[in-house]
Amino acid sequence: MKKEYLLSVDEKGRIVIPKEVREELNITSKVKLIVEDGKIELLPYIKKNYRGLFKASLKPEDIDEILKEALEERSKKWLKDI
Repeated sequence: MKKEYLLSVDEKGRIVIPKEVREELNITSKVKLIVEDGKIELLPYIKKNYRGLFKASLKPEDIDEILKEALEERSKKWLKDI
């Protein structure tokens, strides 16, 4: 269903996306702006690259230990299930 909105642009070039649109599209902090053939398209922004999103200060030997423990747990569960 197509909806149209008349939005004001302030002196700094800002617009406000109506609340119902933000809620419908789950827009919280960022949108993607596409300009093509004289048209503007706003799309919800979905972060696809999670690299650097979480910070952890692990040493390689810590990672080895975590993987070893995870494999042991999984093996125990697998043996219990059979």
